[in-house]
Amino acid sequence: MRSARQAIDEQRAQIVEYVTRFFANLPDVFAEIWELGGGWSGVVVTAVSLVLFAGFLLAAPRLRDGHGWLSAIFGVMAGSIAFWWLFGIIPSAMTYFFDGVRDQFEGIVLPGPIPGMDNAYQVARDVLVIGEHVVAVVAFAVAALVIQRRFPRTLAGGEGSRPSSGGYK
Repeated sequence: MRSARQAIDEQRAQIVEYVTRFFANLPDVFAEIWELGGGWSGVVVTAVSLVLFAGFLLAAPRLRDGHGWLSAIFGVMAGSIAFWWLFGIIPSAMTYFFDGVRDQFEGIVLPGPIPGMDNAYQVARDVLVIGEHVVAVVAFAVAALVIQRRFPRTLAGGEGSRPSSGGYK
């Protein structure tokens, strides 16, 4: 009969082996990501998106005082680029990537079949995508709150507030 010490040593050895395989396969993972992203064309598309996002994001507050509508349009365009990447491109790319490399990385990067759950790889893939969506939703909510607090809505010059009726009577 095995001692508790031997069982712990075997578990440690399994963990060390798993971690070693995980880090040994990272270069292959990055090579697959590079290939999925389209290589240099993917880098160019990402860079152009980042430049446009930064330009729109910087233009919105600078134009706020004199050109309110133009400022709002630039803000919406920056938000649209962020939305497109966070809810469209990144989750789709994650799903394509994990499905495309399943044979190569199952049981190494994401779990393989476990007793009672043959689809552990798909569950882990979907949980990662859902987690990315949760982070994106929270980021958008926080950004909206920060923008609303930093730039409160004000009345136009010479405009008075609307009369209040005092509610239902």
